[in-house]
Amino acid sequence: MRLPSALSERRAARDQADAYVSAVLAHARTAWREADWCALDLELTGLDPSEDEIISFGAIPIQAGRVRLRGAVSGLVRPAREISEASIRVHGIRAADLARAPSLPDIVGPILQAMTGRILVVHTAAVERAFLRRALREERVRLRGPIVDTEMLGRLWLHGRDGGLRRRVALGEIATALGLPADRPHDALGDALTTAQVFVALATHLDAVRPETVGSLARAGRRVDAVRMFQGG
Repeated sequence: MRLPSALSERRAARDQADAYVSAVLAHARTAWREADWCALDLELTGLDPSEDEIISFGAIPIQAGRVRLRGAVSGLVRPAREISEASIRVHGIRAADLARAPSLPDIVGPILQAMTGRILVVHTAAVERAFLRRALREERVRLRGPIVDTEMLGRLWLHGRDGGLRRRVALGEIATALGLPADRPHDALGDALTTAQVFVALATHLDAVRPETVGSLARAGRRVDAVRMFQGG
C-alpha cells in the first residue's frame, strides 16, 4: 500500500535527521581547507527566539576551500504568527510571499541535509544558533559540532590589519573591507553566499599568518576575548 504523502515526508525527514546525527564531522585538528563547511543564513521576524520565527533560509556548501554554488539550497518558511511591518522593512518578505510556503517542520529536513557532515559557518553565531537549536529541538535533534562565526573571524583579521579591535562588524562591512560584493543583503541565499565568500577569504588571510584548523577557527570568539583582555578591555 502506498503511504500518504504527508507520512512519507515525515519519514524522509526522520531519515535525514538520523543521517545528520550519525554523520562524521571533521576533527578539530583538521586543516581548514580539508574540512567540509556549510555557510547558512536565516531571515527572521525578529531576534527573540522565544517569540520570533524563521521565515527563510539559505545554505551553501564549501569544500576544499571553494564555494560550491551548485549545492546551494534556499526556501521560504510560513510563520505561525503575523509578521510585523518593522520586520518586512528589513528583509522585504511579505505575508503574501509566505502564504503558500511550507511550515517550519517541513523545512527542517532540507536544512539538516545542507548541514549533514559539514561544519556550520554563520555571521553572528549567537542569533543563528539560538533559532537553529529551537527549530531542531522541535524535531528532537540537537545541533552538532562547532559553529564558526565570520564576525569573530572578521574582528580578528581587522585587528591584525588595523591594530584596533572592533566591537561589532556587519557582514557587509567585512565584505567591503575584503573587496568582495555583498550579494543581496537580507536575502537568505544572498547573505549565505556573502558569508561563504567572506569565510574563505578570512580563513585564507588568517592561515597565511599561522596555520588554521577547524578548531582554531571555531575558537575565534575566545581569540577575540584574549585580544580584548590584552588590550585592557
